[in-house]
Amino acid sequence: MKTTVFCQVSIDGKLTLGSGYSSKELFSLFDEEDMRFIHETRGTFDAIMVGKNTILTDNPLLTNRFEKNKNPVRIVPTSTMDIPLDANIFRDNEKTIIVTTAQGVDKQKLAAIKALGKECLICGQKTVDFAELFMRLERDYGIHSIMVEGGGSLNWCVFDQGLVDEIILMQIPIIVGGADNVTLVEGRGYHEVTRAKKYTVTEVRPKKNFTLMHYQKAA
Repeated sequence: MKTTVFCQVSIDGKLTLGSGYSSKELFSLFDEEDMRFIHETRGTFDAIMVGKNTILTDNPLLTNRFEKNKNPVRIVPTSTMDIPLDANIFRDNEKTIIVTTAQGVDKQKLAAIKALGKECLICGQKTVDFAELFMRLERDYGIHSIMVEGGGSLNWCVFDQGLVDEIILMQIPIIVGGADNVTLVEGRGYHEVTRAKKYTVTEVRPKKNFTLMHYQKAA
């Protein structure tokens, strides 16, 4: 499984304009060519993953709007299944997988999601086991590449488990600030440099509205 974290961030690493804000505010700084790049990049992956908070704040479609029949499988991990059934990901026929935990299963919500034509997987006891999830996605669904467009919490989970092969950032030339704002990676963090996840810079390309930054996992 090839795992790529793909995000749009400010210079200071913020994903939104504040806690509880939608990331769509930052997307307003992109033009049509930039949006085409985002959607066509999605189309090169078998699956796309976002966290529950992205569904709650942005209510995205997670489709490729510039190329027909190139929509990645949508995957949403949530330990408690508290996702509204009227979210956009439930309103079309695109393949969608909700991932939850053994302790977080809500049988009524599970049945409702399946009635909408979507699938559910249980991976992990209290928290989602992403290593198991990625193995099952590859083995059972033929998914060999996944784009993680997460918030800070989801990104931390996949980084902490050593699952991220590459990072693609669209760094927008603005400073947002805010101590309680969502950053690229949150979680517990590492307090020893030897534990930090290491990557190699493979591309830095200035564009009109952003700088494209590409990293590969260090050997």
